[in-house]
Amino acid sequence: MMPLCKSKRFKVKNLTMFFLLLVLLNSCSDNENQYEQDFIFITDVEVISHNAIGVEVDNFRKTIEILLEAKEDLSSVELLLKLADKVEMIQPLTTNAVYDLNNNPKVVLDKNGRKVEFKIITHFNSTSSDISLEDWEKKNSFGDLPDYISIYAYKKDISGKNVNAFIAVADISPNNGKFRILGNKTGYQSPTQFFNQNNKPPIILNGGYFWDGNSLGLMIRGGTTIKSAQPVTWRSYNGSNTAYYPTQGIFGLDSDGKFYAHWAYESNGKLYTYPSPSPNIAGEKPQEIPSDIFPTGAKHWTPKEAIGAGPLLIKNGEYKNLWENELFDASSGVGPTINHPRSAISYHPKGYLVFFVCEGRNQTPNTPGLTLKNVADILLDLGCTEAINLDGGGSSCMLVNGKETIKPSDGKQRIITNAVAIF
Repeated sequence: MMPLCKSKRFKVKNLTMFFLLLVLLNSCSDNENQYEQDFIFITDVEVISHNAIGVEVDNFRKTIEILLEAKEDLSSVELLLKLADKVEMIQPLTTNAVYDLNNNPKVVLDKNGRKVEFKIITHFNSTSSDISLEDWEKKNSFGDLPDYISIYAYKKDISGKNVNAFIAVADISPNNGKFRILGNKTGYQSPTQFFNQNNKPPIILNGGYFWDGNSLGLMIRGGTTIKSAQPVTWRSYNGSNTAYYPTQGIFGLDSDGKFYAHWAYESNGKLYTYPSPSPNIAGEKPQEIPSDIFPTGAKHWTPKEAIGAGPLLIKNGEYKNLWENELFDASSGVGPTINHPRSAISYHPKGYLVFFVCEGRNQTPNTPGLTLKNVADILLDLGCTEAINLDGGGSSCMLVNGKETIKPSDGKQRIITNAVAIF
């Protein structure tokens, strides 16, 4: 409780009382300063070994919070503590020491026989300068989010088109966010239902394609295949309705902790990826069913989490968008060269997962949506090196803390069979 001296009022009637007042005020001020000093243990902390954006010491909460620019090894971080008068180190023994910030580190101090414990809390800047965000504005209107997730709104137009687009940027690492595939092989739910029935993840984005309550693309959750990648598409060939077997885009988390986009097909119970898609073109003779030997360069892949949709937009930092080979032509309904609401998922090589969504079909005036190339260009400008297109149109919907970022083009959320989420 703070001293009450400042709240007292004195009426000085003579010189003697005036000097008495000065003595009392000085005494009160000294007591108050002493009171405040008693609660100061650490005056500053310097990070010696790592690139820190900032450090905040809170002597009341007994915390040391360190903000780092990018993900780094935290098992050996050198700190230099500057202590207040009469404060001594107990743990560790010296003000200059190396800490393992992965294992709930602490600092124990003593001041005049009073022992206190400070917690060291580490944060990462989830929007590192490695990500180009000049065309984006950070949004804080969706409520509290974990430190590893940030939301941005696009602030430019494209070729005279108004663009209402959002990205969720997440620092995905063993100590931070988790990527998950939601949904099952069959069944419908709205994005809000996915949110409520899956422990309310901070970010949900609609997933892959579906038809009549059935998921059409790859779904792998926790290493288990929920829906295999064996797309079959029917097109006219020589006047007959003919089956094609395209290798379509998938996006997933590998065992190395990184995300990759591939063209893929499952054959004999194994998922294979290919350096190039099977060269199918609607109206031409269908290519053979993909396998471990066709297309050439097949590799067996076992991702931890993966979603299938397409077309693949970016691979190894290069624009691809071979929608014709993936048979996402005009007959598919994807409309690759037409303005539509869009959803996409992408990866930045500094360890950031990026969810993208944009509004379309003029739910907001002069906001028709984007082409697939528009979306790819935006993601390339961010520095993303892997990306695929997800289901779009009326399915496009991203929730942040359960709140819609765009207006769904159906006028309400469409029920879908699967979604992707960041926890």
